[in-house]
Amino acid sequence: MANIIDYVKWRGDITFEERPFNIIDNLVFAHLSYLSLENVYTQGNELTLGKAFEITGTNATFKFITKDSDNIKLFELCAKSRRFGNIVISDYVDDTSIKENKQFAALTFHINDKEAVITFRGTDDTIVGWKEDFMLSYCKVPAQEMARQYATEKLKGNKSYYIVGHSKGANLALYAASYLKDSELLKVKNVYLNDGPGFCSDVLDTGLIKRIDSKCIRITPEYCIVGEIFKPEISQSYIVKSTGLQMMQHSILTWQVDENGLETTGSHDSISDQINKIFDKFIEKMDDLHERQAFVNSIFDTMGQNGAVTIEDFMKEGPKAFENLIMTIIGDNPEGLNPLKSVKDNVVEDIKSIPAVKAIEDNKDRKSLLRIVLGIVGGILCFLIPENLIESVFAFIIFILLVAQVSRTIHFLRKCKWDLNKEKTRVTISITLIVSYAIIIVKDSALFILSSILFGIFFLANSYQYAIRFKAASDKLCRARYIFEAVLTFIFGGYLMVSPDVGLTWYTISCGTFFILDAIFEIIHMNRIKKGTITY
Repeated sequence: MANIIDYVKWRGDITFEERPFNIIDNLVFAHLSYLSLENVYTQGNELTLGKAFEITGTNATFKFITKDSDNIKLFELCAKSRRFGNIVISDYVDDTSIKENKQFAALTFHINDKEAVITFRGTDDTIVGWKEDFMLSYCKVPAQEMARQYATEKLKGNKSYYIVGHSKGANLALYAASYLKDSELLKVKNVYLNDGPGFCSDVLDTGLIKRIDSKCIRITPEYCIVGEIFKPEISQSYIVKSTGLQMMQHSILTWQVDENGLETTGSHDSISDQINKIFDKFIEKMDDLHERQAFVNSIFDTMGQNGAVTIEDFMKEGPKAFENLIMTIIGDNPEGLNPLKSVKDNVVEDIKSIPAVKAIEDNKDRKSLLRIVLGIVGGILCFLIPENLIESVFAFIIFILLVAQVSRTIHFLRKCKWDLNKEKTRVTISITLIVSYAIIIVKDSALFILSSILFGIFFLANSYQYAIRFKAASDKLCRARYIFEAVLTFIFGGYLMVSPDVGLTWYTISCGTFFILDAIFEIIHMNRIKKGTITY
């Protein structure tokens, strides 16, 4: 399978005069827009791509969160090729301001005396760059207006232009083109939107896109998340095949091409479609723009509170930084708003309005239905979670339990005016959880050992409960269910507690199997009650 690096190898010896600008050239320029030229480019000067590589060599840097040697390989191949090596770079801008919540970068590639490519960089590795992405949900962002001004200034010349962008850069390209005058649009050949978000209808007039639709070409990968955010309706759209794993498909280097163009497919990945539906619902429920702003500020202000400027800086702060971030998201912000409160309230109201839920709202079926739903969802998640994420999921679950328990302990302590004797049990449990979590963070394999103990206790406790129910039940099928589940959970729990060779796969199989079987038994139980075969 081939990507844009292979394309440059195939077509690098063919000039633009011999083979005009095409959709794959757009991908090359969009990726090169992430090239850092601060130490190479002097304002007002022009230099070729080949000369830029002579100066930087393999020490060149690209402003991505993840580092990839293929970035340098692409740059070198382009710089040494006939097709790209003599292309002139001009008007390089890289303007980032934490104070103004701004991250903007652009440059122009001059193909020849008649054509040029205006490229807008997407989100780089800075925290403020990511914050500006989220700001698109509640306001115009500084980078959008800078993009419009940049394009307007360039279009004063006599050349024809292609406008190109990837990720947020695609949004900037879309914004800049949408606000051009008719006379300026005449100089634009095409606008290439490479996996970028559209306009939030609460902030911008999405009708502006229709005006430039005939000039736009939209490209998204199979597993598409970013490009489906406020999805722009573009007539000429392509879904490109990718070798990337899920979200990594956002990288242009994973997109597949052949000698004739993009390797396309007919639809997006079904899992990414479901994620997009969840995101759309989330944005819909957080319908107050002020709440969206509070939510975004709470996340990114927390990330930068210890002086972190880039995502890498934040990651280096370790687990404590992530804990602070989670606590900020789920708690009130400095303005006294809980950013997620309206989402939670709206979701609860939606659930209550479902006819099936209304019908059982005051019925004993509620507990059984909840048990069934949680069992099915829990079982499916157990089988779907990749093995390399299991430990992270365990750590997250334990942290949530810790937060919940400590919060409840503080609540009851406040009610009893901090009388430790009255809440001795809760305080002891909280201290135990805090110590356990601290050990997990600093000691290798501690998470695995603690998880084995907790899950072992969980299964053995359930085995005991099922044994009690078996003894009390008079119905033969109920007794068969309870004895089966008692034996199954006893085996699971005992194995987890005593076996020295428990693997990660055992957790997923045992938990997933238990949850699914329990849900099936509960469905049968509810069905028999409705038919009058048994009573509660």
